[in-house]
Amino acid sequence: MSKTVRHARVRLLPYVEGVLAERLAQFCAASDVTVSAAVVAALRQYLDGTSDAMLVLRRLDRLGRAMARNQRDVELLSEAFAVFVRVWFAHTPSIPEDGKKSARASAESRYRQFVEHVAEQFSGGRRFVDDLPRESVGDDGELVAIAAATRGAPDGDERGKARP
Repeated sequence: MSKTVRHARVRLLPYVEGVLAERLAQFCAASDVTVSAAVVAALRQYLDGTSDAMLVLRRLDRLGRAMARNQRDVELLSEAFAVFVRVWFAHTPSIPEDGKKSARASAESRYRQFVEHVAEQFSGGRRFVDDLPRESVGDDGELVAIAAATRGAPDGDERGKARP
């Protein structure tokens, strides 16, 4: 004969608004779950920080960091391009009229070589910005702190407040 192990359960008697209690009863009837099961699932989700709000915060945080990296990369590439143009103007002598035709042909040939080299580098997965140091990435601890601060925010959300 096998014995069924039952987890110790504690009865809680929280006070909720009448409208909320009615919504809970309607949800449980439509979902075919008990009120206890729905409350336990909601408490677990709330205390574990696995709610939709937490997931949205994590995704927004990732998107924000990605946008910051992209902005940094664009600014860095713009600055690198500006430095290149300054150096190019400083070291490229003026060409007399009689040498411009051969200079254009040489420039076109060198430009094609440059484009081929860039395409080769790019298709190989190597990028200039990959050689640069990256900023540190936030961890889940920061996100939990943000979520905790959001729970206590004075926006009418009663989740972070204790009831008598």
